[in-house]
Amino acid sequence: MKWCCLTFKSRYEAAGERDFAVLIERGSDAQPRFIFQHRAVDRGSEDSVHSEELISLVSEVRIHYCPWCGHDLKKTYGKYADSLSRPALRILIPGAGD
Repeated sequence: MKWCCLTFKSRYEAAGERDFAVLIERGSDAQPRFIFQHRAVDRGSEDSVHSEELISLVSEVRIHYCPWCGHDLKKTYGKYADSLSRPALRILIPGAGD
């Protein structure tokens, strides 16, 4: 795999950890999707967080270009979306679509 930049590669590898990460998947329309995710705690540690206030432990936003080097993600990784997909790392909200 030829990555667009070292930072994108490292953020792809960091998925599931407490930090910013990049996820790649294929949507229900068969188009590749690129998600920028932030986790406040490592995956699997969510139950250890106790708060009186509602807090977001994971945030996600869809992206189209690499935040660090500007490459078009669909052109760069679209044909690899199936092999790069790790659906267990996504946070799915019922009824929100994909």
